[in-house]
Amino acid sequence: MTAQAAGVVTRDIIEKEILTEVDFIRTADNFVILFDSSSSTNNTLEGTSMTRIQAAKQLLIDLDQLLPDLGFNAGVYTYTPWKAYYGMQRYDRDQMDQALNALPDRGSGPGRHQAGLSNLRSVLAGLNGRTAVFLFTDGQSQRVFGPRSARQIVQSIAKEHDVCFYVVSAAVDRTERQIVRAVSQINACSRVVPLRAYYTRPEFTTGALFTVKVTSYVKLTPASKIVGFEMTDVLFAFNKVYIRDAFKDDMGKLAQFLQENPQAYVVVSGHTDNIGSEEVNMIVAKGRALTVASNSNEMGRQLNRRVEIAVGGME
Repeated sequence: MTAQAAGVVTRDIIEKEILTEVDFIRTADNFVILFDSSSSTNNTLEGTSMTRIQAAKQLLIDLDQLLPDLGFNAGVYTYTPWKAYYGMQRYDRDQMDQALNALPDRGSGPGRHQAGLSNLRSVLAGLNGRTAVFLFTDGQSQRVFGPRSARQIVQSIAKEHDVCFYVVSAAVDRTERQIVRAVSQINACSRVVPLRAYYTRPEFTTGALFTVKVTSYVKLTPASKIVGFEMTDVLFAFNKVYIRDAFKDDMGKLAQFLQENPQAYVVVSGHTDNIGSEEVNMIVAKGRALTVASNSNEMGRQLNRRVEIAVGGME
């Protein structure tokens, strides 16, 4: 502690602050969205008032606002028929938002998984690193006999590229679900997520493109804390109640301290010596109590003619 004859009392302390850092760790270098815009997507998504294509489009728009810019390459394509809405390029949120809003609100034509996945090969050809492919589908597709099946195409792609398939499915009947599950089980990182679940919990994307690392630590900072104000006794002449000039500067310091620290308060105790009648002393002291200093000499009586000021409210 430090103190002066009249001045602020401080105490050295260590301030403790808990800080939290959030880091986004990229788990994929690229992502491709294959968007099903076939006529079957005009059916209502179970448990909602939206069609499948409307729900899928809105989901993508919402996800774009949540996605941190971690240096991805990205592309958005419809595959019924094939059309590039955001050709494979460096991810830019505003441009991506424009592309997603331009996706059709109503589907038309048959589903063409085989054609879409075949075109995916050319998109992946120039990419490096891991690619997450989000395949939006309701599981309905026009089978083209002769070329390889959708499953065979995906198997071939998985052998040639570091790719994970995330099938966002609105499939309803057993056959549709079997097709979707077959595509999603190509490798350990591929999986299927129901569109309805994805629509209500868009954070499912998190693990596919990035993870969140939260680190908390305590920061210690040396500081000086104001704990009060200390003054010497304010002494008075016999039978007087005015403050001597010698103490006015100290009283000014106290006044400034109270203005700068409005939470502080003061308790003022006045004292008298034992000269004079009790009635007069009570009037002079204005209710101040007698102290224990000796009244047998002038020094003791001088100490009893004083005001004690205690400052509180600082801790």
